[in-house]
Amino acid sequence: MFIIIVGGGKVGTYLARGLIKQEHEVVVIEKDARKAQLMTNLLESDLAIVGDGCDPNVLLQAGVARADVVVADTGDDEDNLVVCIITKKNSAARCIARVNNPKNKLIFESLDAESPVTVISSTELILEMIDERVNVDAPHLEPLARVGSGDLELVQLRITDRSPARGKRIADVALPRGSVIVAVDRGGGDVVVPNGDTTLQRGDDVIAMIKRETRTDVCAAITG
Repeated sequence: MFIIIVGGGKVGTYLARGLIKQEHEVVVIEKDARKAQLMTNLLESDLAIVGDGCDPNVLLQAGVARADVVVADTGDDEDNLVVCIITKKNSAARCIARVNNPKNKLIFESLDAESPVTVISSTELILEMIDERVNVDAPHLEPLARVGSGDLELVQLRITDRSPARGKRIADVALPRGSVIVAVDRGGGDVVVPNGDTTLQRGDDVIAMIKRETRTDVCAAITG
């Protein structure tokens, strides 16, 4: 299949890598030239187009007219919506959209009743996994979920007054290689899909994807 991914961040890069391994034809549209070059270097493949995926001309240049699937994976729900609208007007491709705010799901799903957009809400997926709080003072950190063969775990850690990560940007937290903070639960239904500039606050519940063998190091970096 021919698949276009709009958004060349971490998710877009990992998705492109997986699709290439499955021998699909992949093009990634990324408006940040630095990110596009980084992706090209990491994947050792010249699959990135520098441009704005919300621009119809850029999507047409990428080959949207013949695409089988278009994945709207920017960090902005409004941009992802525009990508889906343009794709629907210029292609019969299946649209898959990342949605950060669950309230926007209905807008995406109402675009096309015959061929609806597949909406992935990372916030809702994480909330579904969290059915109980993890006591970070317990001697053993129990995972919320295990991924694949069990080497990867989704864990939750509470930021307290004593946490070394309190008041730090995520980019400044010394997490082990391969560990990624995927969400920050601030209570009251306020779940943030973070980036490197997100500052961790007292009372935050940090949800992270980690390798099982790095539990101790992750706890040390986040909770102390």
